[in-house]
Amino acid sequence: MSYKSKLLINFTALFAVFTLLLVAFQYNRERQYRRLLLEERLRCYANLVAARQGQPADSLSHSLPALDRLLPPEVRLTIVGRDGTVRHETSGHTLETMGNHLGRPEVQQALMKGEGSDTRESTTEHRPYFYFAKAFGNEVVRVALPYDDTVRSFMQADRVFLWFVFMLFPVMLVLLIYISDRFGKAVTGLKSFMRSADRGLVDYDHIDFPHSELGDIGRGIMTKYRELEASNRLINTERERLLRHFHNFGQGIAIFSPERECIYANPRFMQYANVVLDRPTANPNALWQSESLAPAVEFLQLNSDTRQPSEQAPLFRYSLSAGGTTFGVQVLIYADGGFELTLTDITAEQQQRELKQQMSNNITHELRTPVSSIRGYLETVLNCQGLPEGRKQHFLRQALAQSVRLTDLIRDVALITKTDQAPQLIAREEVDIEQVIGEVRDELHTALDEAHMSFTVQLPEGLVVAGNYSLIYAIFRNLVENAARYAGQGAEVCIHCYNVSGEMAYFSFSDTGRGVPEEHLPHLFERFYRVSEGRTRDCGGTGLGLSIVRNAVRFHGGDISVRNRQQGGLEFLFTLRLKA
Repeated sequence: MSYKSKLLINFTALFAVFTLLLVAFQYNRERQYRRLLLEERLRCYANLVAARQGQPADSLSHSLPALDRLLPPEVRLTIVGRDGTVRHETSGHTLETMGNHLGRPEVQQALMKGEGSDTRESTTEHRPYFYFAKAFGNEVVRVALPYDDTVRSFMQADRVFLWFVFMLFPVMLVLLIYISDRFGKAVTGLKSFMRSADRGLVDYDHIDFPHSELGDIGRGIMTKYRELEASNRLINTERERLLRHFHNFGQGIAIFSPERECIYANPRFMQYANVVLDRPTANPNALWQSESLAPAVEFLQLNSDTRQPSEQAPLFRYSLSAGGTTFGVQVLIYADGGFELTLTDITAEQQQRELKQQMSNNITHELRTPVSSIRGYLETVLNCQGLPEGRKQHFLRQALAQSVRLTDLIRDVALITKTDQAPQLIAREEVDIEQVIGEVRDELHTALDEAHMSFTVQLPEGLVVAGNYSLIYAIFRNLVENAARYAGQGAEVCIHCYNVSGEMAYFSFSDTGRGVPEEHLPHLFERFYRVSEGRTRDCGGTGLGLSIVRNAVRFHGGDISVRNRQQGGLEFLFTLRLKA
């Protein structure tokens, strides 16, 4: 049943019960009032008889017949002594046949309370009477009326009120239907809203509330719920973003409660935690058993008090080493006493710092040589006044060669730094590989001719790579330049794109020169690495060419490796992505 039906049934039942009680109360009260009126009439008769009874005793025989004539003919008079004997009776029956009246209810009430009444059938007349008795001294005066239709009609309650109530009942029922309909609509709307809210499918456009106080409350609740739902969606979205960020975070991060119970830990945190711990575990709380976390535990104990959200959050950082890895540990305490623990692998950063420091030292060393040479040659030319012209020209040519080497070194350092630190700033375009190799050959044809080297190119027609022209040019230029310098006289150079599959192009760059001892192959792409001391300086190289090649290949989504050919010489195998 709907709430409206239940409400209507309950209201109707309550009103019906109230109506019945009211009718019963009013009906009984009306009957009591009619009874009191009848008793008052008979009391007057009794008082009149008692007043005549108060005359002298010698006139009693004369007063009794007179009393019979004073009373209406339908009124029956009986005088009873306190012992129950009948002393006078107007019904015409002899006193001997009347019997003792001490057991009559109205007589007993009169003897006990002074007055009494009763409706019952007369034992002598054999018909119902309404009796009223009143005690006067040693006698009880009893008067009675026949309980006929007239008296019976008089004793019944007035039915006008009853008919009024019954006529009012349908009107009130209609009013109850109207009230329950308005009230039920509001409650039904709230119920429908709650059911749809439990399912998470609230149809705000089809939930209607009546224009009443309860309806206003329902609309207010729905509006607040709608705002709360929007806030929850926003919170869930932000929570999902945060969890996704934590899950793919490059560092290990975990959120702990004030009791140091883990609430969330991303996969990388678990990976790092198992490196720190002696034995692998799936429980991040086991991390607190490690002595390596003792500084973090001490920091948490010192800052265990809760703070206001506006206060600055305590932050603590330190590093630890485990399993050959150096981790940066960070503890950030929240206002409620919870905290986050971050583990960061800083091994690569330290290695990068060491590599940059080494590169800085190498660059300083490499710059010092050409600068010192240029300075020495120029000081010699300027200070030696009698220096022969041929000798002076030789020193100037050497200074120019060292300045060119210095320029190449600065160019190579700038290029390799850019590919390391800001690859996203390097522009991309479609690069025709055949055009690039042609320009490299034109630029280096003098060096190739001097080394009597042959140059062979095998490329598929129309091979285009989406990348940076300068970097691709640097790849082929450095490989060709290295071959011209180190392969030896009469070597053959071959550039071959032996496969184009999917998104990658596969290249082979080979020469038929002297090759490189096997122990040096893994280090050829390192910066400033030298196969033999003085080789780079003797041939004019900067020591960064192959490192630039590797960085440029990786920038284009490929990889590069080197090996000695069985027929002699070196072979570089590398790939370039066709599309960005």
